[in-house]
Amino acid sequence: MMNKNIFAAAALLLLGASIQQVKAQDISVAGTVRDIYGNPLPGVIVSSNHKDLYITDKNGQYTAKVNKSGELEFSLLGFKPTSVKASSQMEVTLEDDAHNLAENVNIGLSKQSREVLSDAVSTAHGEKLGRSLMTRLQGTFSGMFSGLTTMETTFEPAYESLNMYVRGYSTFHGGIASVVIDGILYDSFAHDILYRISPEEIESVSILKDGASQAIYGVKGADGLIVINTKRGTPGKLKVGVNISETVQVPTTRIHSFDSYTFANLRNQAAVNDGLGEYHIFSKEAVEGFKDGGSDLYPNTNWYDMLVRDFSNQQRIALDATGGNENVRFYSNFNVLRQGSFWNADQTAYKADNEKYRINFRSNVDVKINNYISLWANLAGSIVRAHTPGGAVDCNGTLYSIITGMPSFIYGPVTPAVYDNDGNVIEAGGEVVTTPNINFSPYGFLNRTGYNNEMNTNIYGQAGLKFDLSFLTPGLWAGGSVGYLSYINSITSNTQDYARYIREDDWSDLRFTHYGTTINTNLTYSKGTALYGYFSYKGEAGWQRDFGRHHLNANAYMTYQVFDNLAGGATYDFRRVYSGAEVAYDFDKRYAVKLSTGYSGSDYFPRKTRFVWTPGVSAAWIASNEGFVKENVPWLSLLKVRGSYAVTGNDATGFDRYAYKDQVNSTAGGKIPYLEYYTNESVYGNPNLEPEKIYKTNVGIDLGIANQFQVSFDVFKEKLNNGVIKSTSKVPLYQGIPLGAYPITNMGEFENKGWELSVSYRKRFNSDFGLFLAGHLDYSKNKVIYIGETAYNDTYAYRYRTEGYPVGQSWGYLTDYSNGNGLYNFQDEIEAGPKYSFGTPRLGDIKYKDLNGDGVIDEKDMAPLGNGSLPKYNFAFNVGFNIKNFEVNLLFQGLGGYKRNYSELFTFQSAYDGVFTESHKSAWTAEKWLNDEEIGFPALSTTATTNLQTNDYLLKDASFLRLKTAEISYKMPKKVCDFLNASAFKVYLSGQNLFTIDGMKTDDTPVEGTCSAFPVYRMYRLGINLTF
Repeated sequence: MMNKNIFAAAALLLLGASIQQVKAQDISVAGTVRDIYGNPLPGVIVSSNHKDLYITDKNGQYTAKVNKSGELEFSLLGFKPTSVKASSQMEVTLEDDAHNLAENVNIGLSKQSREVLSDAVSTAHGEKLGRSLMTRLQGTFSGMFSGLTTMETTFEPAYESLNMYVRGYSTFHGGIASVVIDGILYDSFAHDILYRISPEEIESVSILKDGASQAIYGVKGADGLIVINTKRGTPGKLKVGVNISETVQVPTTRIHSFDSYTFANLRNQAAVNDGLGEYHIFSKEAVEGFKDGGSDLYPNTNWYDMLVRDFSNQQRIALDATGGNENVRFYSNFNVLRQGSFWNADQTAYKADNEKYRINFRSNVDVKINNYISLWANLAGSIVRAHTPGGAVDCNGTLYSIITGMPSFIYGPVTPAVYDNDGNVIEAGGEVVTTPNINFSPYGFLNRTGYNNEMNTNIYGQAGLKFDLSFLTPGLWAGGSVGYLSYINSITSNTQDYARYIREDDWSDLRFTHYGTTINTNLTYSKGTALYGYFSYKGEAGWQRDFGRHHLNANAYMTYQVFDNLAGGATYDFRRVYSGAEVAYDFDKRYAVKLSTGYSGSDYFPRKTRFVWTPGVSAAWIASNEGFVKENVPWLSLLKVRGSYAVTGNDATGFDRYAYKDQVNSTAGGKIPYLEYYTNESVYGNPNLEPEKIYKTNVGIDLGIANQFQVSFDVFKEKLNNGVIKSTSKVPLYQGIPLGAYPITNMGEFENKGWELSVSYRKRFNSDFGLFLAGHLDYSKNKVIYIGETAYNDTYAYRYRTEGYPVGQSWGYLTDYSNGNGLYNFQDEIEAGPKYSFGTPRLGDIKYKDLNGDGVIDEKDMAPLGNGSLPKYNFAFNVGFNIKNFEVNLLFQGLGGYKRNYSELFTFQSAYDGVFTESHKSAWTAEKWLNDEEIGFPALSTTATTNLQTNDYLLKDASFLRLKTAEISYKMPKKVCDFLNASAFKVYLSGQNLFTIDGMKTDDTPVEGTCSAFPVYRMYRLGINLTF
């Protein structure tokens, strides 16, 4: 019966394809599209019946064929679309649209007009993202989207990394947003693919923020989605673009390397605080020698200046092409990036410094077979070749950190040659110098440990068919596609080691001895390969139909997805099934509603419970389209009230793939071990475990005035009632079964809530001057309600450490500032104070609060520090204006309500031979306290002290405002473009991270990153952009 139905459907499709209908005569139309000031508009899409026919050229001109009884539609972002009845000559004028109501917003499964969109969605286009100097696509997202918090974790140029959170956390597992690329869903693991997509390839990016927009993605919808739509071909003449740029990168801060005299005094000061004597580490002779400075006996080696370049360079070139006709359209892009070195290397036998090349390519093709069948294909990928020192993957960060620990008093970088009285060489020298406490050298790491070559090849392909079934009913279509993402990583390493030499203790002589057992070795070759495959199979259908003032758009899909480590041994492998449907309806663009549902499953859960329904609904009243509003409040260009409620799912619980199963293993044992076995059930499974469900509510309003000013405000709340947790909360410790053996259950509760405010102003005052202002302020706050936490007894100041607090809540001791500086300033104060359970405080150590008043400082006195792992506020504002051919764009971005603990500064002082930064100069001494000098750090020490307990002394407000990007560009006049036979020619100068405003007083407390890692880089770019 099934086969008969399949053949019947195929026959019906072929029959429909062969039907020859009598059509009205097509006519050729031509004309020019201009703005209200009479300027021609290039790039206007000319379409008919929702099908693109042409795009206007540099002079705003177009030609097209259309049914003479039909209409042509003209649309361009930033302008109001217009429809005109077809005629042979058509001159069209487009009016400005500051609200972009005609924009078709990509929400993953479908596109919806912004005017009637009832979901909460933020968008940005590729041209805007391209102003960023970041090399990885997600790096361009900072400050661009309301509701998306981006937190940078790595700042090494061309290796930047950041995490992206849509409205904060939706579960207590944390989690970052999933990604949809050209309709195919990838989870957070696929963020790696974003490293390999350039902004030049992007048409638009949408952030799906509320449950109604996320529901159709089922178990991958809870953490929000980033929907990426790559460029597709536009019909018309071949259009070629060239973008060439050179970037200079300069670190905003540098490792603070104290001179040897200052370092020796700080180290001796630490020894005095520990009761070891005044010149215990550096003799008086040595200190005086360092003060005089600069000799071989008393060196002052600046390792940073020696090994780190003042700036690095990056080059980019991008080529793209688009064109076609009504039957075949294509878009192709090819771009190359080269990242130069950060290091000053002197190895001559091989290349010891770093270099990176990245090649991106993309080709998107659309082919119309006939009136009923079309196909499309996307082929994209990247090849990344990285050469780094150290013989392991990306050791640049390791090398930078090692430089931090290398003090200036060490002679270096290598031992000197030794000569006899006649000038003959006794020892050739050239051996790497270190100390027993350090036992490494940044110079040796860079020049004497080998190198690593990493080749990463990423291929991303999609192909699909689309069937126009309008012969059954107008607007009906169906299709299918297959997607493949491969990740091939090949590493070849050539490693070696180097001998360590240390200086003898006599400061009056420059003698060195071999230390340890390492020797200089030859290069040793090794290699490794990893291969991952991401397969997606998708079927979908849709129906779009207008019935007078009634507009309907329905879509459905099903996807089966497989992730495999094709080389074997992966723990991340999965199988998932996603399906969903949505129906969007609006009446006369006044009342809109969208119903959606997802049905999805993951093999991280038992068969009988792994599938989950995730329904959602959203609605909007576009009051500004009501007749009485237009008549009585003509200046009100937009008033829309929105609301949504939905269920979203999550399968990323942090537990293993088969955690729902009993974990049973057998081992040999008994009297005859090779015949008998012990069977042990180490973990009890839960056959009823199910995916998490998060219930999300959103209410919003969009207000526009005079088609210039717009305000949007959203309030949201998210609630999780079946969070996956360990079921050990009510089990006493004495019950005899290891707590780790108990199953995981759906008992956790969690909530997240907040609001978002977006404001914009756009106006063109005349043909030569326009102004654009925009900004957003987002707030979110999460709280763990229940995870089965057992309360501490009432002797604890705080009985709970997780429940009632945000994700990532830190705990530690509070500083007692009742004496003014929060430090013990005299011995009587120590003796009269509470006892410490973890040691005895010294003079100058932190004075902790005894919160429970029992006279002892211990874990019972711990209190919450900061407000979790995410900032409460995320904000940005954009300023842009153009004066004739000049255009200026500024983007400011920042975070607020975010505290960071810089406790690593406590451990630095006792690490290796002591690591001192700017904060340590203000450390407590009895002399400073008696003289009432500024004190900003506890007393230094050569060993671990009570200060190393987690505390709030270095807990600082890490809020900041940064000029993220700035660009000034000039569009060459038409006569220059005509001379070059180009349709457009732009020269631009841009910068990134130009300045930061924060509350930090020292460079060793950066608002992002740490002082021992690559800092934020300030970048300057000069480029040209030509279109032919």
